[in-house]
This record gives sequence, structure tokens and C-alpha cells, in this order.
Amino acid sequence: MSAPYTTLPEFKYVKPTSLEEAIRLLKENEGNAKIMNGGIGLIGFMKERLLEAELVVDIKGIKELKKIEYLPGKGLLVGATVTGTEMIEFFEKNPDLREKFRAFYEAASHMADAILRNRASIVGNILEGLPYVDMPGPAVLFDAEVHAVGPNGERWIPVDGLVLGPAMTKLEPYEIVTEILYKEPPKGSRSAYVKLQSRSEYGIVNISALVANPNSFANREVRVVVTSATQLPFRARSLEQHFKQPGKIEDLLDEGVEKMVNELDVIEDPYATAEFRKYLIKILTIKTIKSLLSR
Repeated sequence: MSAPYTTLPEFKYVKPTSLEEAIRLLKENEGNAKIMNGGIGLIGFMKERLLEAELVVDIKGIKELKKIEYLPGKGLLVGATVTGTEMIEFFEKNPDLREKFRAFYEAASHMADAILRNRASIVGNILEGLPYVDMPGPAVLFDAEVHAVGPNGERWIPVDGLVLGPAMTKLEPYEIVTEILYKEPPKGSRSAYVKLQSRSEYGIVNISALVANPNSFANREVRVVVTSATQLPFRARSLEQHFKQPGKIEDLLDEGVEKMVNELDVIEDPYATAEFRKYLIKILTIKTIKSLLSR
């Protein structure tokens, strides 16, 4: 599944040192400029001739985009240029936050490989828009929003629904994502990320899950996000409602997951058939939720 090309098309490279300069460059080169964050996705798309850019604007030199900050009661704020390696190192130095955002930490640890994690950014992995990548699942799980800035101002956009397909998002042409906020999870919640892969950095099925207040059906919350098996991240909203009814989660689990799987529009590709993916989704979702209940 690699590109038939061995070279990149010609382009001009610039590395601005301020957000204002980056936005100006995008606007001055209307339609002919692309943002490079980690560059893993962009360079790959350009090599495969799926994207064209006369100007590549590298935003890694903008210092304000390199930050990780916990905001009590609000969540975890991650700058647009923070890499997978930097995110892992932050969590390992902050064990309380690692447990609070466990699914995020585990996904970052599974992101591509150690070499690519040194370059690839958390935000870039989401905006890449490929079904198989790791960062979208936990972002949707934690109700994350990205902060986008452009010539017409700034806005916050939910990650759930932000991506429309490979290298396609709801961002305006001159908007730049500056940071992403992973919202504070419910008190006492537990989360996990499970990735099944085969001889590739890409997942066949990825499951992000969260459980809070499991013994109180009126207050409990169970979230599941499926990625790698669907074109876009799928948050199982009907499953969340299913667990709001009386009864133990264990007793409701099989029926709820079966209904969730039937809702899915599952992809089929050289990695796995749709039927096999549906089977894996069911098994991994049940196993992950049970593991969270036993912690």
C-alpha cells in the first residue's frame, strides 16, 4: 500500500516563528499553501500525489504551540506541535494525570513507532484523517475540542465531527489549530485504549472506552469509541443510553454491544474483512469494559 513515487513534487519551505506570520502566509498563498506540523501525514500525501502544495508552512518553530498544561476542572490542554514522545514523557512524569486520561496515554504509546513519535504530533495525527491512526479515538472519548485561529478570529471545534475524510476537515482555508483540550473526565472514571494490529503501524480495530460510577445506573457513564474499523471515529451514543437503564453493566453488556455492532458501517480492506472486524469489535469492546469494571 505504498506510493509508486520515489520523489516529492517541488515546493517552497518556510518556517514562521509566529502564529500571525503563519496565517499571513496561508492567506497570501491562497489555495497553494499547506501547514506542516509533524509532517508525517503531509509528506506522505504529497509523495502519493494526493495533496499539492507550492508552499509548505512548518509551524514547529512557533513556541506558543509547544505546551502541555492541566487546567483543573477543565481538562488537559495540549499544544498543536506536541509530539507523541513528548506526550508520553509528560504522562510518565505526572502519574495522576496518566490515570485520569489513561486511554490517551495508552493511545500515544501505541502511536506509529518510537521513531515516528519523535516527529509526529498529537494534533497532526487527528487532522490527518486516516481511519487507522490512534489519536482520534481518545480525543472523541474525552469530548476534546480544538482551538482554531484564522484571519476572521478564533473558535473551538469538537473533534467529534471535525474530520470529514483523509486530509479533509471542517477547518476554514486559513485556520490553524493551535491547541486541543481534552475535557475533564467524570470523577472516579477509568479509561483504556486497545489496539489490534498485524505487522503494521495501523490498527485493524481500535477501541477507546471509559466507565464511571458503574454501580449507579442513574449516574453511571459508559463511553465507547471505535476507530480503524470505520472511515471516521464512531462514538456509540446509543450504547451510552443503553447503560442508563436499570441493571448491572455486566448483564447489559452483550445486548448493548451487539446492537452497537449492528449500527456500524465497517470498512473492508487488505488488512481485514468487514465481518472479521465486526467480530473483533464485539470481543474487544466487551473485554475492555469488563477490564475497567475489575480495576
